[in-house]
Amino acid sequence: MANPALAHALAHALTAAAHGFRVIPLTRAKLPAVRSPHHHDPAPLPCHGECGRLGHGVHDASADPEAIRALFAAAPWATGYGIACGCAPHHLIGVDLDLTSGRAGDPQGAGGASGTDGRVGKPGTSDLGKPRAHGARMPGTSDPGRPGTRRTTCRKDRTDGLAALARLAREHAFAIPRTVTVLTPTGGRHLWLCGPPGLTVPNSAGRLAPGIDIRGLGGYLVGPGSYGSRGSYRLAPGSPAWAPAPAPPALLRLLTPPPPPRAYRPGPPSPEPRRAALAGLVRFVRASRQGQRNDRLFWAACRAYETGAGPELAPALIEAALDTGLPPREARATVASAARSAARHLQPPETWA
Repeated sequence: MANPALAHALAHALTAAAHGFRVIPLTRAKLPAVRSPHHHDPAPLPCHGECGRLGHGVHDASADPEAIRALFAAAPWATGYGIACGCAPHHLIGVDLDLTSGRAGDPQGAGGASGTDGRVGKPGTSDLGKPRAHGARMPGTSDPGRPGTRRTTCRKDRTDGLAALARLAREHAFAIPRTVTVLTPTGGRHLWLCGPPGLTVPNSAGRLAPGIDIRGLGGYLVGPGSYGSRGSYRLAPGSPAWAPAPAPPALLRLLTPPPPPRAYRPGPPSPEPRRAALAGLVRFVRASRQGQRNDRLFWAACRAYETGAGPELAPALIEAALDTGLPPREARATVASAARSAARHLQPPETWA
C-alpha cells in the first residue's frame, strides 16, 4: 500500500529547505528513515557519510531539492522530516519543552525532538527499559486479582517545560522571544532560536531543568507537517513560519557550559628578573641595622639566587653589606652560604623590623 503521508512530508520538507533549513526524512517513531548502509557490517566503523551512500542520520541532511527527493525516494515509509540544528545559515537551536500530566499511564515527554542517533525506548518496556512479562505488575501496584488487596496507582511528578523555561527567564533576566513554535502531539512545544556563527550548542536532556531538552549541533527537530506515532506536528497559532528569533545572550550562556579550567603549568624562571626587584634587594640590605645585617644579607642573597640572578647581584649585595659595617669576610661567607641554600624557601626572621 502506498504511504499517503510521504508526499505530504516531502512537500513540507522542500518548503523548509527553500528557507535555508537542512532536512532528512523521518519514520513515525521520529527516527531517520533511511537505513544505515553499514548495518550488516560485522564491526561498523564510524561514518558520517564519507562512504558516499545515504543512511547516516542527520549527517545526510540537505537543503538541496534534488538530494531531498533522493532521500525520500530511499525511504518510501517516511511520514515526517527532521530539521538539522546547528547548521548555517540559521544555526538553529531547538528548545524542546515537555509537558506531562503526572499520571502513570501518560506519555513522558513531548516526543518532538531527537538527538543524532534518534533512539527511543522500545514498545512494551517499562520505564527502566526492561521488558515486562505479560500480566506483570508495575512497581507500586497491588494485584487486583487477589482478595484483600488494594490497588494503588503509581504517580509521577508533573513536568511542565514551559513553566520551567519561564522560571529560568525570571532568574536570569531574559525575555523569551516570539519565535517559530511547533506544537507536538503530546502537548509539548518546540521553540526555534538562532545561534551566532561559531558557537557550538551541545545537545542535552533535562540539564537546564526538568522538561527542557536542547537540540544543538548533531541534533534535529521534527518539522511542522510531520506525522508521528502519536499524531501530527503543527505550527502554533500566530507563530512565525520560518523566521526563528535570535537566542537571548543570557540563555546562550546557560546553553554553553564553560570550558574546563586549564591546568597550571609553571613556566621556566625568567632569564632577566625585573631590575626594580633586584635593586630592592640591595636597598633592603643597605637599610640593615646592627643585629640585622647578617640575616638580611642572607635572605636577600637567597632570593637573588632563587631567581637566577645570584651571581650577577652578589657583588652589589656584598657592597651594600659593607656599607652597613659588616666585615668583608663575614659578608662573603654569608652570600656563599645563601648560594648553597637557595633551593629552600626562607622567610625573613621575625625579629626584622
